[in-house]
Amino acid sequence: MKDKLTIKQKLFCKYFLEGSGNAADAVIKAGYNVSRKNGTVDRKLAKSIASENLTKPDLLKFIQQKLERIGFIDENIMKHHLFLIQQFADLSVKAKAIDMYYKKTGAYASDKNDEKKNDNLDSFMDRLAKMFPD
Repeated sequence: MKDKLTIKQKLFCKYFLEGSGNAADAVIKAGYNVSRKNGTVDRKLAKSIASENLTKPDLLKFIQQKLERIGFIDENIMKHHLFLIQQFADLSVKAKAIDMYYKKTGAYASDKNDEKKNDNLDSFMDRLAKMFPD
């Protein structure tokens, strides 16, 4: 199978993964032409190119393969999340992990749809927030 990514696209992916997901910085580091006439970096253009890159199926597949190769897959993330929920050393981390879990599972009522409000969940989260202030 012929490699479908250009050198700049591969560099974009590399810098995107190394830079904690900062796509605009990855565009700049990969060597895309995002300079204004005066030589300064046009961040708006960098963000635009980054956004376009992140919609390209071949780039997304390449990034996903790299993430899977290092173990960044749903199963491992879920295991780590469960560890955070079960740990006791830093209870603010535990509260945040529980909050993330409820957001991910859709347990929170959306602002647009108040009839699905979960009073028990809201009460529980209020108690947690009082127990573990930021």
